[in-house]
Amino acid sequence: ALFWTLLFPCMFIIIFGLFNFEKMGDSKYALIDKADSNASRQFKENFGKIEFFKIDEGITDINSAKEKIKDGDINFTIILPKDFKIEPEVPENILPENIPSGQKTTMKMPEVGAVEIYYDQSNISLNQIIFSVIEQFLDKMNMEIAGASPVFAYKAEAIQSKNIKYIDILVPGILGMAVMTAAIYGISSGITRYREQKLLKRLQATPLKVKNFLTAHILSYLILNLIQITLILLIAKIFFKVNIYGSYFLIYALCVFGSLIFLNIGFIIAGYAKSINTAEALAQVVSLPMMFFSGVFFSTEVLPSVVAKIVDYLPLTPLIEALRNVSIDEAGFVDVLPQILFMLAWIVLSFLLAWRTFSFSR
Repeated sequence: ALFWTLLFPCMFIIIFGLFNFEKMGDSKYALIDKADSNASRQFKENFGKIEFFKIDEGITDINSAKEKIKDGDINFTIILPKDFKIEPEVPENILPENIPSGQKTTMKMPEVGAVEIYYDQSNISLNQIIFSVIEQFLDKMNMEIAGASPVFAYKAEAIQSKNIKYIDILVPGILGMAVMTAAIYGISSGITRYREQKLLKRLQATPLKVKNFLTAHILSYLILNLIQITLILLIAKIFFKVNIYGSYFLIYALCVFGSLIFLNIGFIIAGYAKSINTAEALAQVVSLPMMFFSGVFFSTEVLPSVVAKIVDYLPLTPLIEALRNVSIDEAGFVDVLPQILFMLAWIVLSFLLAWRTFSFSR
């Protein structure tokens, strides 16, 4: 019970927290500068300021670049030709004494070879971004060389938003998963073990009332849940700088409220299971689908519409939705009231089923 309650969810927080998922969206490229001119250095400097693109400085020739693209190590390569320059060709006899008074002279801009781009043909959406960015860079350089001033302009004003990382989205899901696994595995396996050892029948011969036994069992798990929630939040906050924007009190209240559902489910499994092995198997059958479909690791919005509608009725789904709304969107009690009412319905339903299936005498 201690493993499923404390260690199991903390393992998920640590494992997923060590992965930097923000880097997964980067696109790697190589830039081979054959010109080594002011224009090429300017292009390289400005292109390197785009955070989405990460340059591989170790690639210096086209053959290596092509092999890297084939192996998937980089996404594209830019080759700047030798004549990638903006210096004009100065005509002969351009000295002032050779120019008649009042006569104008012009300096011819050299013809520049095309910038070569090698890219991975399979990345269709990424290639559109690459071509668009490079085209904008070259258009701007052409305008500057031609001396054309832009007719239309824009003003940009930055708005500070929340810096939401994947770990910030993951933590509420882990909290919901931890509450679920601790209650279902702990109650189902613990009570079934008591039945196998004939302890439940022996308890009936003592002055201990059944309701007192069950109340003590439930309260012990609820207290353990408070320790569990605190440990998860401390690890997330201290080691992975997770941001909790909403009320901590409401997060605790939702977890305790949601755990009542899974405690009842644990008693239902214990009522059906004949042995500890059966109880553990039934606990996995019930909890694993919710763990992967109720939005613990990703949003349910990415599921097929039919599956998403079914998942909405699982008891873990409203708990995770409410926790994420509070943690990320600073939702209050009124904002998560629909999820609370849905969980309340599950508490009533699961309690009635547990009442009908669980018995000390079996």
